[in-house]
Order: sequence, then C-alpha cells, then structure tokens
Amino acid sequence: MPRWKALSEELDPQIREFAGQLRRLVDRRGLSIAAVADRTGCSRTSWERYLNGRLLAPKGAVVALAEATGTSQAHLTTMRELAERAWSRSEPRQDMTVLSVRIPGTGGTGGTGGAGGAGGTGGAGGTGGEEMPPGDPAASLRSTGRRRRQTVLLAGVVGALLVLAAVVLLAGPGH
Repeated sequence: MPRWKALSEELDPQIREFAGQLRRLVDRRGLSIAAVADRTGCSRTSWERYLNGRLLAPKGAVVALAEATGTSQAHLTTMRELAERAWSRSEPRQDMTVLSVRIPGTGGTGGTGGAGGAGGTGGAGGTGGEEMPPGDPAASLRSTGRRRRQTVLLAGVVGALLVLAAVVLLAGPGH
C-alpha cells in the first residue's frame, strides 16, 4: 500500500510540486509524520494537511523541516513562495478546503460566533446554518464574505477592549 494518497488533480501545479517536494524530503529521511511533527514543533495533524495539499505549510514549518532534514532552506522557501502565490489565486477553493478540515461540533466558524456558530456545526461546512450545494462558487463567496466581516468585527471588539484595558491600567488606581 502506498504511503501517500494521490494529490488532488484540482491543486495548482505549483502547490502539487511543493507538497510533492515536502513528501520526498520526508520519505528520503525515512521519517514518520509523528517524527516530522516532533522535529519541527508543528502538530501531526498539521503535517498531514500540509503533505496532502489541503493546507499550505507556513514558512516557519518549512524552515524547520529544512533544518530537520538538512535541506536548503532557500530552495524550500522559494518553492513555498511560488505555492503561496498559486494558493492565493485559488482562494475560493482554499476557503472550501479549510472548511472541509474543520472539526465537527466546534461551531465551524473559526470561533467568531455569529449566526449558527454556537451549538453545532451549523450546516454544511459550518457556514451559519445554510446548506451550500457542492461546487456553488457564489454561495462559497457569500459565506467567505460573511466570515470575513465577522472576523473583522470580532477583531475590532477585541482591539477596543485592549485599548480600554490599557487606559484603565495606565490611569492607575487614583484616577
């Protein structure tokens, strides 16, 4: 039985090449995914996603893998940058991929709350309770926009609370 599942044909060729290069490094060193996780400080689950092309490995993980395998960091980070550009071009596909790897029962909206975010997965992909037909890019973009707005709103609230906390701390107990 082969060690790796075939990479999706839908992946951009640069992303496929990058994931393939990461797989070859791991194979050449005879490392298990658990060993890669231990040597790089990233979780086993994350490495499974990176090596299967479901998520783009962050630069820090790539640098750590290069160090762990004695590979040129420059070569791997250049390949990663090319893959990142391709990943950005295929953002709607990426958003659907990220939705597909969310853990069921966690709310599915990345912890931002909002409609359907609490109390379950909120329908297909955790998008606030509305069912999205597979392959409907318009629904995917609407869902993405709603998630981004929720994230921006949450970031604004957190920022305001931090500013308020700083004012209270700087004012001191006598003010």
